[in-house]
Amino acid sequence: DAAVLSPKQGHRLVVTMDTLVSGVHFLEFTPPHFIAAKTLRVNLSDLAAMGAEPAWYTLSLSLPSGGDGIYGDDWLDSFAQALQVEQAIYGITLVGGDTVATPGPLSLSITAMGWVKTGQDMKRSNAKPGDIIYVSGQIGDATLGLAAVQGDFSELEPSSLEILTERHHRPQPRLDLGQRLFGLASAAIDISDGLVQDLGHICLSSKVTATIQAADIPLSRVGQGVVEDDPDLLTVMMSGGDDYELLFCVPPERQNSVASVAEELNLPLTRVGVVDEVGEGNTVKVMNASGQEIKMP
Repeated sequence: DAAVLSPKQGHRLVVTMDTLVSGVHFLEFTPPHFIAAKTLRVNLSDLAAMGAEPAWYTLSLSLPSGGDGIYGDDWLDSFAQALQVEQAIYGITLVGGDTVATPGPLSLSITAMGWVKTGQDMKRSNAKPGDIIYVSGQIGDATLGLAAVQGDFSELEPSSLEILTERHHRPQPRLDLGQRLFGLASAAIDISDGLVQDLGHICLSSKVTATIQAADIPLSRVGQGVVEDDPDLLTVMMSGGDDYELLFCVPPERQNSVASVAEELNLPLTRVGVVDEVGEGNTVKVMNASGQEIKMP
């Protein structure tokens, strides 16, 4: 009836939960192997933002009944096989959950648990004025990927479209990076709502303001090409969400350590802005190359 889990001495348990709903977080006819990957990985990204090591998860799966029978045995088989592959990649184990029928839509909720050494969990509330703001990887491909699966960017080469749709369907939880940020970052968050919005969450919790430079936002080769054709898309990419990269704040004297971590993990870690001052919080300015503030959508 329930899982019995053993505490790990000298550690604290980190628990997170995310729900994905068809038509809201993925398109209705998204293949089940993509749904399995995204549902688990977005939860693992939350663990990464806390510097946690994955341990277990539970799954609630609400399957639409009747209709055209999309969610039959073949769907479940593909979903389960993909979930097993994802578990093996990230070293996490399914320990329970529930499966129910629903009139719709398809809904999935995962509660993921991980370990962090006592006193080493990272928070959003410790950013300080003068801290340097970094992001991992590249920003905006997932937003472009959603547009691509909806039929946009048909002029792009198939290989470029594949890069974008892969970023949308299979985010990369930065678990190794998260576990390296303790003692380096003052605050951290994963980018799920969008770079600007999630930096705003840190500002709100830390009671500070921040400025980021649009020209410093790291883009992939495909993303750069899209922005060159339509510069207005950059603000959409900065606020569109689903990147699941880590955004973190670092005291200036630790910048060399950030460079060392980037080299060790072979992962770009890019300076994009600075924490300005103590303030009411949730105040993020985005500046262009001319020093003018950009209005964000």
